[in-house]
Amino acid sequence: MRYVAYKIHPQEFAENEIFEKSLMLDGKRIHRVRLLGNVNNVDKSNIVSFELDGISVKDFENKSLEVEENDLLDVVGRIGEYNGERYVALEVYSKKNENKDKWIELRNLEIEKTRNYIKDEETITYNREEMSGELSIESEALEDLYGDLDVKDKILDIIRENDGITYEDLIDNSGLEDVELDNVLSELKEDGEIYEPNPGSYRIL
Repeated sequence: MRYVAYKIHPQEFAENEIFEKSLMLDGKRIHRVRLLGNVNNVDKSNIVSFELDGISVKDFENKSLEVEENDLLDVVGRIGEYNGERYVALEVYSKKNENKDKWIELRNLEIEKTRNYIKDEETITYNREEMSGELSIESEALEDLYGDLDVKDKILDIIRENDGITYEDLIDNSGLEDVELDNVLSELKEDGEIYEPNPGSYRIL
């Protein structure tokens, strides 16, 4: 399954806690959001990135090359955090430059009407194959921006995003050789970061 993209106000994204790439909203964890806001600080020098009413949006697949300053955008994306910076990893967007005030008024009403339908996604699982490809693209782009990811952090992120992942899936998702992965897993177990509920299956402690 794919997580629902919940409509929220940009300031809610800025003000609420982010935990394991999910946003805590009214005591519930959500993983995808839909934001409406005005664009500024567009940067197309590496990956496309911009701010949406002050919220950082990163387009790891460069789908938004036509986005310009002062556009009113409706953005759907995943919640991300790296080196203390929170951001929305863009999936799709649409421009709402005509009748901007009407779009903003409509979104405020939509948020008010749908807020009671938000579900806590803490225990919901998702399609690993679908998400692993998206996360791989995101990780590659983050490496270009910030330098190589620490291998242990990378493995922890994969396990965290794929609860109960098998050794074989870790090999596929991490790109590590068997020996290197074995060493990392041993260190993480010794550090008390992960455990094996079943042989060859790994979870975060």
